[in-house]
Amino acid sequence: MSQQPRQSTTFHAIAGRETARTEYSNPFAKKMYLVVDSVPEMQRAMAMTLNSFGGEKVEYAGKASDALVKLMRYDFDVVLCDYDLGTGNDGLYLYEEARARNLLKQSCVFMIVSGERRAAKVISAAELAPDGYLLKPFTGVELGRRLEVAMRRREAFKVVDDALMSHDYLGAIEACNKKIGERGEFALDFMKLKGSLALKIGDYDSAQALYKQVLQVKELVWAKLGMAKALAGQKQVESALAMFEQVIVENDRVMEAYDWLARLYQDNHDLTRAQDILKRATELSPATVHRHQVLAEVAEENGDLLQARSAYNTVLNLAKSSWHRNPAHYAALVRTQLACGEKAEAARTLASLRRDYKYNAEGEWMADVVDSTLQSNAGNKQAASRLLESAAERLSQLGKLSDDEKMEFARVCYTQGQKELGDRVARDMVRNHHDNQALLQKLSAMFDQVGQGDAGRQLIASSVQDIVNLNNQAVHMAQMGEHDRAIALFRQALEEMPQNVQLMLNLANAVIAQTHRHGWNETHIRQAHQLLQKVREMEPANNKFQKLLQAWRGLISQHQKQEFQL
Repeated sequence: MSQQPRQSTTFHAIAGRETARTEYSNPFAKKMYLVVDSVPEMQRAMAMTLNSFGGEKVEYAGKASDALVKLMRYDFDVVLCDYDLGTGNDGLYLYEEARARNLLKQSCVFMIVSGERRAAKVISAAELAPDGYLLKPFTGVELGRRLEVAMRRREAFKVVDDALMSHDYLGAIEACNKKIGERGEFALDFMKLKGSLALKIGDYDSAQALYKQVLQVKELVWAKLGMAKALAGQKQVESALAMFEQVIVENDRVMEAYDWLARLYQDNHDLTRAQDILKRATELSPATVHRHQVLAEVAEENGDLLQARSAYNTVLNLAKSSWHRNPAHYAALVRTQLACGEKAEAARTLASLRRDYKYNAEGEWMADVVDSTLQSNAGNKQAASRLLESAAERLSQLGKLSDDEKMEFARVCYTQGQKELGDRVARDMVRNHHDNQALLQKLSAMFDQVGQGDAGRQLIASSVQDIVNLNNQAVHMAQMGEHDRAIALFRQALEEMPQNVQLMLNLANAVIAQTHRHGWNETHIRQAHQLLQKVREMEPANNKFQKLLQAWRGLISQHQKQEFQL
């Protein structure tokens, strides 16, 4: 680590010959900084400026991947990141990934530094909400002033750092309630954080009550947006639509409102309106990968293949050098290129996939699946069949495949007449994600596109019902006090469906109940601990997980077995 000998962290004010001195803490002195810039000279210049303020602990990164490694290794208080990081990366992508990976504590200041003045990029920066967007050229005085304001505000959030970094959202909400009750300078900021956390864990009633309280005092855009989300979560669709529309009328740069409007229209099967809204949003804010992805999917489902192909192409270009990159992006683009009659372009996309994912098992597997589609399209049925069979044989060996990759494989199976294989993959996805409505909706759309609409919906319904019946049977056992039998049944089910979060949580819940009733069982506790860790990685905001987390911590503290604490 690049640390210099520590200087005095106190400034002294001396008047005339007076020896008495007034001391106050230098807000920059004890902070740890990360400077992210692809130009070494700019790194050094920024570090010198920070040193002049009293900031001594400065780390550097020249690209996004290096910055992520540093963020995983150190506990930074301030991140100063250049917008243009080269090789297709930018500071906004880094900010988004760091937030998604939970690498930034709530009290950390993240500031984008750039000469970029075009409106679209500035909108994207505001949408992702870093603490500031400092336009070059700027003076050291300006940087210091902006940082001091941001640090003072962020300092207040130290009380929730530990809870949020460990995904204890209920604990963070409790801390927010305390700060709100104190009615301090940042009470409104804590109300905003509490509202977002309530939405995150699906506590829509609490979120609605909070936003209503804020709106009675002042009609703030973030509170209206939050209220609309809470209404959507409560299935009050018409009220939610009206409020999202109102937010856009008042400020047409609140991009989240477009996303939610499109989602609600899509859920209501109004694909044309959903597509129009997403098209407008991508024109206003063109740097957001997820929005282009949804636009592509909606357009494809809507039969607008040219729009779908264009959006998938944008997704691929934006995501290539970011954490969003996925071999399935290439497959989706090839699919729509072929549908538009662009065979040469599709072949080039496949070549790019093989080049970009060389020596990557999942990428090479996806390339064979895509190649099978191209061979089938060219009339080379035997070659297509061989490639698909090879991919099928390797499927069980690839534990890191995304849902999009699995769905693409199932799609190719159906289009080439391999219904049994397609059903097997689709059924496995449903059984592992039976309560994921967004995924089930995408699967249903895929079934329609490959001509398996009715059969596919029946597969989804029967698979979901199987899991519900199994869950109900085991839960009934637990309620009757037969915890060992319930645990055994959940354990057996998890062997077949190792990614089913609901089963993991139900097993952990049964272990907690069994421990309270019959005492400590190391084997059960160890498995429950592993499953809760897995859920924390997969779905940390899951409402049931958050409640179980509180119960688990109480149980472990009661038995003084801190090695199993979460």
